[in-house]
Amino acid sequence: MDLHSLILGRLGWDAIPFHEPILIATFAVVLLGGVALVAAISYFKLWRYLWLEWFTSIDHKKIGIMYMILGLIMLLRGFSDAIMMRIQQAIAFGDATGYLPPHHYDQIFTAHGVIMIFFVAMPLVTG
Repeated sequence: MDLHSLILGRLGWDAIPFHEPILIATFAVVLLGGVALVAAISYFKLWRYLWLEWFTSIDHKKIGIMYMILGLIMLLRGFSDAIMMRIQQAIAFGDATGYLPPHHYDQIFTAHGVIMIFFVAMPLVTG
């Protein structure tokens, strides 16, 4: 048994939805944003500061602030999901299916509910 099948099993390149431009554009934007964030943190030499002052802090005020930041970031994600769902509902009528395939709309609908309850409401209430 090789390492690829040990880690990924039967998951291969055919599982990546290269035929859906919305997903590929989203992957590209997230990848570029992540690279830009890592580059900015490295350029300003903030790794040590973030590790010592924030990521490993046991100060309850800093933990609350990090919870609030997480809640606000996920609120933006939930808001973008809501906008996509409303656009889909506005476009999909009659014979038109809208710009999202039905299974993708279902995934966004489910993810929106989970994100808004567990990653927005809980951090904002407890933060």
